[in-house]
Amino acid sequence: MLSEISQSLLSSIDNASLGFFLFATVVISLSGVLMPGPVLAVSIAKGHVDKYAGVKVSLGHALLEVPLILLIYAGVASAIKGAPLKVLSIAGGALLFYMGIEMLRMRREVALRGRDLPYGATFAGFATSFANPYFYLWWLTAGALLVAKASSFGFAGLALFIIFHEACDFVWYSFVSLATHASKQLLSARVHELVFTLLGIMLLFFGAWFFSAGLG
Repeated sequence: MLSEISQSLLSSIDNASLGFFLFATVVISLSGVLMPGPVLAVSIAKGHVDKYAGVKVSLGHALLEVPLILLIYAGVASAIKGAPLKVLSIAGGALLFYMGIEMLRMRREVALRGRDLPYGATFAGFATSFANPYFYLWWLTAGALLVAKASSFGFAGLALFIIFHEACDFVWYSFVSLATHASKQLLSARVHELVFTLLGIMLLFFGAWFFSAGLG
């Protein structure tokens, strides 16, 4: 339902006022943010130990995303297409595979003894975003349209677009990590171990998918 609304908003964005455009930015951004993926997986995993992990994961995501938005604005991001995107897919797939293996290897220690994973939340947010080739494809298609429209309102419009888009990430992943941390009081350690097992498998799945996409 949300994706259908975002498609409708994209089709009518040419005639949008700044207010409507920012509303469209929030809806379209949420249609991507709410989809399950590697960033969500690490937000849940890191939230088990740190209730503010979502903020740090979002920061890592933004450290990659904001420069990419500015590159699209400058008109140079198209260089990512073709062979470089395949290389990113292979490297990213291998990185996610490593993170998935580490999560599976340490799932019992994290769930039962409260140990943290061997990588920080900010790194996890950056790495899982960097590893996802569909992150770049989205920004080079629908995202590029949003950047072009934002720039029609001047640099202030672009700045507001970045703020509203990133706010969706910070709000959602902060909620996820806070909810995960609070669930420690409600769910048994064995249940959390099962959750970590599923999250590790999810990262392995995405890693294999992105790696194979780069080889294809």
